[in-house]
Amino acid sequence: MSDSRKLISRLLDDVAPFIVRRQETVGLPTAIPRLTVWTSTCATLPTPALFEPMFYAVLRGTKVLIMGANRFELPAGACAASSFGLPYTHQLTGATRDLPYVGISLHLDIGMLTRVMLDMPKRGDRWTCAVAADDLNGPVGETFARLVGLLNAPDDIDMLAPHYEAELYYRLLQGPMGNTLRQIGQRNERFQQLKTAADWLAANHSEPVVIPDLAASAGMSVTSFHRHFKAVTGYSPLAFQRHMRLLEARKLLAAGAANVSRVAYEVGYLSPSQFSREYKSMFGNAPIADLQR
Repeated sequence: MSDSRKLISRLLDDVAPFIVRRQETVGLPTAIPRLTVWTSTCATLPTPALFEPMFYAVLRGTKVLIMGANRFELPAGACAASSFGLPYTHQLTGATRDLPYVGISLHLDIGMLTRVMLDMPKRGDRWTCAVAADDLNGPVGETFARLVGLLNAPDDIDMLAPHYEAELYYRLLQGPMGNTLRQIGQRNERFQQLKTAADWLAANHSEPVVIPDLAASAGMSVTSFHRHFKAVTGYSPLAFQRHMRLLEARKLLAAGAANVSRVAYEVGYLSPSQFSREYKSMFGNAPIADLQR
């Protein structure tokens, strides 16, 4: 058995108590802070969600991530990381009841990651996408396995988990995904301006956007702003905001909002019919169907 397969087998053994055999995707939190085990016994349709700053590893099955123009296919033994929250669509394939899909997510401790980065030799800032993928092997895989292995030694979690997590960040920053994670704490002014623009779009999804003003706030021309924003996030600014609007609308409908038209206006749409069309295109169901369900 190869080293990679041994590592995956070891991780599957460690998370075996968390593998739930249900058709829907289930995420179970663990005793390790911010570590969640995800399982499903069947393939899923493309599902929109928000990829927050995290490290994610696939142990069985395949997870497909689509972020605008960027597509990542993660088979068993692959992993991905994100430097800031991005709307995305994910889909699971290759899952069965006998061999359910299994993945593990670790939401990043931004403070810890920044401290580790500051203790490392400084590297030049590089432009890169806010999401990166790689194989789960070598020092990254071994360190991650030690962290997950603490599930079998719960009395050691408080003492050892912070040390293993800090080492994991160190290994990630050294590897191919390092440039993406380094964006979290780097001083690159242009990247920070783009992140500020993305954060504004996410926080003000219901507000009208004047692209020239947003570009000016980032210190760029409209053409340069469009090009760099899409290079980092995978989306045009308006597509990014549209995804954030529709994700918020789905939350409101799930919470039992009064009616579809009110939700449309609340998230920033001027036309409920346009809202319904774009909602169905993104989620596969009309908003009224989700509200009733």
